[in-house]
Amino acid sequence: MRVELLDDIGWTAISLIASPTLWLALLVSWVIGIRRVKRERGLFRSRTHGKRSDVLETLLPGLLVGLVLSVVSGWLGLTVTPQYALLLLALSSVLLLIGIVRLNVPLWPIVLLGLAGWFVMDARLDPVRAVEPKMILLLAALTLVAEALLVWWRGQRRLSPSLVVSKRGRFIGGLSANKLWLLPLLVFVPGDVLEAWWPRYSFPELVPVILWLPIGFSFLFTGKLPQELIRPLVQGRLITSLVAILLTVLAYVTGQAEWLYGILLLLVLHILLHQRVKRLNRAQTPLFLNGTRGAVILGTLPDKPATEMGLIPGEAIYKVNGEKVDSEASFYEA
Repeated sequence: MRVELLDDIGWTAISLIASPTLWLALLVSWVIGIRRVKRERGLFRSRTHGKRSDVLETLLPGLLVGLVLSVVSGWLGLTVTPQYALLLLALSSVLLLIGIVRLNVPLWPIVLLGLAGWFVMDARLDPVRAVEPKMILLLAALTLVAEALLVWWRGQRRLSPSLVVSKRGRFIGGLSANKLWLLPLLVFVPGDVLEAWWPRYSFPELVPVILWLPIGFSFLFTGKLPQELIRPLVQGRLITSLVAILLTVLAYVTGQAEWLYGILLLLVLHILLHQRVKRLNRAQTPLFLNGTRGAVILGTLPDKPATEMGLIPGEAIYKVNGEKVDSEASFYEA
């Protein structure tokens, strides 16, 4: 005798709160906050904001973007096998544990699963190969759109001041973006596969579940102000997103599986366009470098006089009390 276990909303609710990737990402974001505060206190004897703000940054923006994109994925019927979903989350968790924020792009586990399906002739990977190419491309396109939106919306907010040593041994200031967002995305998994795992229970034909996908963004702004470099960073991600959407449309229209090989192109394009902006940043004369134009402002603290005066990063203080300043030491001496 079969038991009707849960309705559609029940499965969605369980996957929303019971995903190990969700809690692991929140833990990683807490660690990121601890390290940031420790670095800021070591360099500047203060912190820009508390550790909890990193956890909130991880959860809230991605939640809003994920809500919008889940409407799209639900309308288009994004369907994957349960095995594919579990492997995708497992690879995402491994990337989280590596501890390099910029590697947390959903495109990486999508490509890794694609390579495994193509080159590993193991029957245990048949459920991975069973996912329709158009669905994999749709998943890639939605996560790339999410990344572009998050970088545009949150990429230049709550940046952390930092110092790095140049090739000439001088300290150069920079504004560090080291952000981890969580994207909840609605997908469907076939109920018959779940019934094969738990034959005692009855499942709907398509079970809606939420996949929590980490999206990382890491960049050190040294040569230009963040608002100047965010634009090419977002443009690069938009270009990659448009290519992914084009591949998805072609896969839907033609029904040909060969379009799936385009996920490799997407990953290469994503890396190259990001590196192009990094080279542009490094090619500029360091912006946050004290010298003839005065002491350069690297950052201000909330609710402090400098913030209330409207001072912003990148501006230079040339004189204090009538005396010229060109460094932190001369600024405080004046």
